[in-house]
Amino acid sequence: MTKNVVTVEPDAPLIEAVNLIIKGGFSGLPVTVGKMLVGIITEYDLIAKGSGVHIPTLLKIFNGLNQKNSEDLKEQLKEVITMKVADAMNSDPLTLAPEDSLLKVVDTFTQHHRVNPIPIILSDKSLVGIISRSDMLKFFGDSNLNLSKDMDVSQINKNVDQFIHNFEKKFVLVTVGRTRWWLLASLLFALAGFVIAWLLIVRVNL
Repeated sequence: MTKNVVTVEPDAPLIEAVNLIIKGGFSGLPVTVGKMLVGIITEYDLIAKGSGVHIPTLLKIFNGLNQKNSEDLKEQLKEVITMKVADAMNSDPLTLAPEDSLLKVVDTFTQHHRVNPIPIILSDKSLVGIISRSDMLKFFGDSNLNLSKDMDVSQINKNVDQFIHNFEKKFVLVTVGRTRWWLLASLLFALAGFVIAWLLIVRVNL
Protein backbone atom coordinates (compact mmCIF):
# COMPACT_ATOMS: atom_id res chain seq x y z
CA MET A 1 0.00 0.00 0.00
CA THR A 2 0.95 3.66 -0.31
CA LYS A 3 1.44 5.13 3.16
CA ASN A 4 1.91 8.79 2.25
CA VAL A 5 -1.65 9.40 1.11
CA VAL A 6 -2.89 12.59 -0.54
CA THR A 7 -6.28 13.36 0.97
CA VAL A 8 -8.98 15.99 0.64
CA GLU A 9 -11.54 17.34 3.11
CA PRO A 10 -15.30 17.05 2.52
CA ASP A 11 -15.83 20.84 2.52
CA ALA A 12 -13.07 21.46 -0.05
CA PRO A 13 -14.15 22.68 -3.50
CA LEU A 14 -14.79 19.74 -5.80
CA ILE A 15 -12.67 21.40 -8.51
CA GLU A 16 -9.73 21.31 -6.09
CA ALA A 17 -10.12 17.53 -5.72
CA VAL A 18 -10.31 17.15 -9.51
CA ASN A 19 -7.10 19.16 -9.89
CA LEU A 20 -5.34 16.94 -7.33
CA ILE A 21 -6.49 13.80 -9.14
CA ILE A 22 -5.28 15.12 -12.50
CA LYS A 23 -1.98 16.49 -11.21
CA GLY A 24 -1.09 13.38 -9.22
CA GLY A 25 -2.35 10.88 -11.77
CA PHE A 26 -4.58 9.35 -9.10
CA SER A 27 -7.69 7.26 -9.64
CA GLY A 28 -9.25 8.66 -6.50
CA LEU A 29 -8.67 10.44 -3.20
CA PRO A 30 -9.68 9.51 0.35
CA VAL A 31 -11.83 12.13 2.04
CA THR A 32 -10.80 12.71 5.64
CA VAL A 33 -11.55 14.84 8.65
CA GLY A 34 -8.31 14.92 10.58
CA LYS A 35 -7.05 11.34 10.28
CA MET A 36 -10.51 9.80 10.09
CA LEU A 37 -11.84 8.47 6.79
CA VAL A 38 -15.30 9.84 5.95
CA GLY A 39 -15.49 8.97 2.24
CA ILE A 40 -13.71 8.70 -1.09
CA ILE A 41 -13.92 10.64 -4.34
CA THR A 42 -12.97 8.69 -7.47
CA GLU A 43 -12.92 9.06 -11.23
CA TYR A 44 -16.03 6.91 -11.34
CA ASP A 45 -17.84 9.28 -8.98
CA LEU A 46 -16.98 12.21 -11.26
CA ILE A 47 -17.84 10.56 -14.57
CA ALA A 48 -20.60 8.00 -14.09
CA LYS A 49 -22.72 9.32 -11.25
CA GLY A 50 -26.04 10.95 -12.08
CA SER A 51 -25.14 14.29 -10.50
CA GLY A 52 -24.49 17.76 -11.83
CA VAL A 53 -20.76 17.22 -11.78
CA HIS A 54 -20.50 14.18 -14.02
CA ILE A 55 -18.83 14.70 -17.37
CA PRO A 56 -21.82 14.21 -19.73
CA THR A 57 -23.69 17.01 -17.93
CA LEU A 58 -20.67 19.30 -18.15
CA LEU A 59 -20.37 18.62 -21.89
CA LYS A 60 -24.01 19.60 -22.39
CA ILE A 61 -23.37 22.82 -20.50
CA PHE A 62 -20.29 23.65 -22.56
CA ASN A 63 -22.05 22.85 -25.83
CA GLY A 64 -24.85 25.23 -24.96
CA LEU A 65 -22.77 28.24 -23.94
CA ASN A 66 -23.08 29.82 -27.38
CA GLN A 67 -26.84 29.46 -27.51
CA LYS A 68 -29.41 32.10 -26.62
CA ASN A 69 -30.05 30.63 -23.18
CA SER A 70 -26.37 30.86 -22.24
CA GLU A 71 -27.22 32.75 -19.03
CA ASP A 72 -29.17 29.75 -17.74
CA LEU A 73 -26.31 27.47 -18.67
CA LYS A 74 -23.85 29.73 -16.89
CA GLU A 75 -25.97 29.46 -13.77
CA GLN A 76 -25.79 25.68 -14.04
CA LEU A 77 -22.04 25.86 -14.47
CA LYS A 78 -21.84 28.13 -11.44
CA GLU A 79 -23.57 25.45 -9.39
CA VAL A 80 -21.02 22.88 -10.56
CA ILE A 81 -18.04 25.11 -9.77
CA THR A 82 -19.32 25.82 -6.25
CA MET A 83 -19.88 22.14 -5.43
CA LYS A 84 -18.01 20.62 -2.50
CA VAL A 85 -16.29 17.26 -2.31
CA ALA A 86 -19.05 16.08 0.03
CA ASP A 87 -21.59 16.59 -2.79
CA ALA A 88 -20.00 13.93 -5.01
CA MET A 89 -18.03 11.62 -2.71
CA ASN A 90 -18.94 8.08 -1.75
CA SER A 91 -19.57 8.34 1.99
CA ASP A 92 -19.53 4.56 2.51
CA PRO A 93 -16.41 3.36 0.68
CA LEU A 94 -15.12 -0.17 0.56
CA THR A 95 -12.08 -0.45 2.86
CA LEU A 96 -9.41 -2.94 3.86
CA ALA A 97 -7.26 -3.39 6.96
CA PRO A 98 -3.42 -3.33 7.05
CA GLU A 99 -3.33 -6.98 8.10
CA ASP A 100 -5.47 -8.19 5.19
CA SER A 101 -3.64 -10.56 2.86
CA LEU A 102 -2.56 -9.65 -0.65
CA LEU A 103 -4.83 -12.39 -1.96
CA LYS A 104 -7.79 -10.68 -0.29
CA VAL A 105 -6.84 -7.42 -2.01
CA VAL A 106 -6.75 -9.14 -5.40
CA ASP A 107 -10.07 -10.86 -4.71
CA THR A 108 -11.65 -7.55 -3.66
CA PHE A 109 -10.56 -5.81 -6.87
CA THR A 110 -11.81 -8.79 -8.87
CA GLN A 111 -15.26 -8.73 -7.31
CA HIS A 112 -15.67 -4.94 -7.33
CA HIS A 113 -14.74 -3.71 -10.80
CA ARG A 114 -15.67 -0.09 -10.15
CA VAL A 115 -13.70 0.19 -6.91
CA ASN A 116 -10.29 1.87 -7.22
CA PRO A 117 -8.48 2.81 -5.06
CA ILE A 118 -9.25 1.18 -1.69
CA PRO A 119 -8.48 3.03 1.58
CA ILE A 120 -6.63 1.09 4.28
CA ILE A 121 -7.98 1.89 7.73
CA LEU A 122 -7.64 0.78 11.35
CA SER A 123 -10.58 -0.36 13.46
CA ASP A 124 -11.26 3.25 14.54
CA LYS A 125 -11.53 4.30 10.85
CA SER A 126 -8.25 6.23 10.91
CA LEU A 127 -6.56 6.21 7.50
CA VAL A 128 -3.13 4.54 7.33
CA GLY A 129 -2.73 3.95 3.60
CA ILE A 130 -4.32 3.32 0.24
CA ILE A 131 -3.95 0.64 -2.42
CA SER A 132 -4.87 0.75 -6.09
CA ARG A 133 -4.80 -1.57 -9.06
CA SER A 134 -1.59 0.09 -10.22
CA ASP A 135 0.04 -0.99 -6.94
CA MET A 136 -0.78 -4.59 -7.81
CA LEU A 137 1.08 -4.22 -11.13
CA LYS A 138 4.34 -3.79 -9.18
CA PHE A 139 4.42 -7.56 -8.80
CA PHE A 140 4.35 -8.09 -12.56
CA GLY A 141 6.31 -5.22 -14.06
CA ASP A 142 10.05 -5.55 -14.64
CA SER A 143 11.92 -3.16 -16.91
CA ASN A 144 15.21 -5.09 -16.61
CA LEU A 145 14.12 -8.05 -18.73
CA ASN A 146 15.43 -8.49 -22.26
CA LEU A 147 12.13 -9.12 -24.03
CA SER A 148 11.38 -9.62 -27.71
CA LYS A 149 8.63 -11.23 -29.74
CA ASP A 150 11.02 -13.84 -31.19
CA MET A 151 12.56 -15.23 -27.98
CA ASP A 152 13.91 -18.77 -28.09
CA VAL A 153 13.76 -21.24 -25.18
CA SER A 154 17.12 -20.18 -23.72
CA GLN A 155 16.11 -16.50 -23.74
CA ILE A 156 12.80 -17.32 -22.09
CA ASN A 157 14.55 -19.33 -19.36
CA LYS A 158 17.07 -16.55 -18.85
CA ASN A 159 14.28 -14.01 -18.47
CA VAL A 160 12.48 -16.26 -16.00
CA ASP A 161 15.61 -16.52 -13.84
CA GLN A 162 16.14 -12.76 -14.10
CA PHE A 163 12.52 -12.07 -13.16
CA ILE A 164 12.80 -14.26 -10.04
CA HIS A 165 16.08 -12.58 -9.07
CA ASN A 166 14.62 -9.09 -9.49
CA PHE A 167 11.44 -10.07 -7.66
CA GLU A 168 13.38 -11.33 -4.64
CA LYS A 169 15.32 -8.05 -4.56
CA LYS A 170 12.13 -5.98 -4.54
CA PHE A 171 9.91 -8.03 -2.23
CA VAL A 172 10.27 -10.17 0.86
CA LEU A 173 7.82 -13.06 1.00
CA VAL A 174 7.41 -14.84 4.32
CA THR A 175 5.18 -17.64 5.52
CA VAL A 176 2.52 -17.15 8.18
CA GLY A 177 4.46 -19.52 10.43
CA ARG A 178 7.57 -17.37 10.19
CA THR A 179 5.67 -14.21 11.10
CA ARG A 180 4.37 -16.00 14.20
CA TRP A 181 7.91 -16.89 15.22
CA TRP A 182 8.93 -13.27 14.70
CA LEU A 183 6.05 -12.14 16.90
CA LEU A 184 7.02 -14.61 19.64
CA ALA A 185 10.65 -13.54 19.49
CA SER A 186 9.64 -9.88 19.72
CA LEU A 187 7.51 -10.59 22.79
CA LEU A 188 10.36 -12.52 24.45
CA PHE A 189 12.80 -9.67 23.78
CA ALA A 190 10.30 -7.16 25.18
CA LEU A 191 9.77 -9.31 28.28
CA ALA A 192 13.50 -9.71 28.79
CA GLY A 193 13.98 -5.97 28.47
CA PHE A 194 11.25 -5.35 31.04
CA VAL A 195 12.83 -7.80 33.50
CA ILE A 196 16.30 -6.27 33.08
CA ALA A 197 14.91 -2.76 33.55
CA TRP A 198 13.02 -3.87 36.66
CA LEU A 199 16.16 -5.50 38.15
CA LEU A 200 18.16 -2.33 37.50
CA ILE A 201 15.52 -0.21 39.23
CA VAL A 202 15.50 -2.55 42.24
CA ARG A 203 19.32 -2.51 42.39
CA VAL A 204 19.43 1.30 42.30
CA ASN A 205 16.87 1.53 45.08
CA LEU A 206 18.92 -0.86 47.23
